[in-house]
Amino acid sequence: MKTSLYNMELDIEANPAMQMEMDMPTFDPFRTPYELFEEDFPNMGSRVEQLTFLVRYAVLAPSGHNTQPWKFAVTQEGIAVFADYTRRLPVADPDNRELQMSIGAAVMNLRVAALHFGFVCRVDYNHSNDSELPVARVLLSRQKTDSVVPAKESLFPAILKRRTNRNPFLYARIPDRVVSALRSAVGGSSVSAWLSTDPLLNQHVADLVAEAHRVQQGDVQFRKELAEWVRPNFTKKGDGIPGASIGLGNVASAIGPLATRMFDMGRITGNRDQALCREAPLLVILHGEDTVPQWLEVGEMLERLLLTVTREGLNFSFFNMPIEVPALRAELRGLLDIPSWPQLIVRIGYCLKEVPPTPRRPLEEVLIATSDIDIH
Repeated sequence: MKTSLYNMELDIEANPAMQMEMDMPTFDPFRTPYELFEEDFPNMGSRVEQLTFLVRYAVLAPSGHNTQPWKFAVTQEGIAVFADYTRRLPVADPDNRELQMSIGAAVMNLRVAALHFGFVCRVDYNHSNDSELPVARVLLSRQKTDSVVPAKESLFPAILKRRTNRNPFLYARIPDRVVSALRSAVGGSSVSAWLSTDPLLNQHVADLVAEAHRVQQGDVQFRKELAEWVRPNFTKKGDGIPGASIGLGNVASAIGPLATRMFDMGRITGNRDQALCREAPLLVILHGEDTVPQWLEVGEMLERLLLTVTREGLNFSFFNMPIEVPALRAELRGLLDIPSWPQLIVRIGYCLKEVPPTPRRPLEEVLIATSDIDIH
């Protein structure tokens, strides 16, 4: 044993790369991206190093099926945010509506993190639909004063804590003060939000959720696409939906992708989500026009809402199925009598059961070279 250890030490001395590999911690997609500490911000580092640190908060934004359809290019002036169309959902999201909202959510995280670390942030969106150009140009400069915006500043700690919780919520009324804070989070925008604590209206929405499950699960192509993003609990992949996120144990999660592909479980999942939606203390439906600018703005509003929900000690989950079925989306718009198209349905309430984070990809997978990029 002594000789073997001695030989290993000689090998390490002869091969510095081996030493570096041994010193480098193994990337854990469930843990490493969330190990963010304010004191690690590179105050004495270069501007590129500082802005790259901000990207680590952006990638914690929500996305459909946890596809994380974004890429970032960091320059001295700011951060260019690109859509990664290789990660789109052509069946569930044929118009890239949810993809654009995911980009908007990531930009909101950038806004909140940038403000926290003392940057002035200006976002210019590109609405040309040119896939070669960034969707957003986030221009950043150091603040000249110590002034901050308290409302957004207080959202910063929630970025690391935000989780989608699909468990049943408590039969507990949300205090008026908290509902008022949520209303403020979705105000002041060209897109709008509809909030309901009305059990009868929520029941009608829940019925549409159940019907949408049956429609989507009856589509073989939809199940095939969903199965590509379902992951076992012990996955090392940095994206997708682990079984634990939907309440599955290790064994059940291991067969989850195959079961999703092979079996129509629309009635089972529909009945489950119908009950969860019907019993939700609060439903929030974000609505706006079907244009890229509005989808991006809905995404920003969504993340501001979710961070506020998290800050207030509440939980949330999504019921977007009726919005992904055109006929049911039109029915939902008529039911609510809203002036624009519903874009997202969010269930909000209290839950005693905590859920683990969803995985994230390594930062190097979402960073791209900046040699040919001008974010001005």
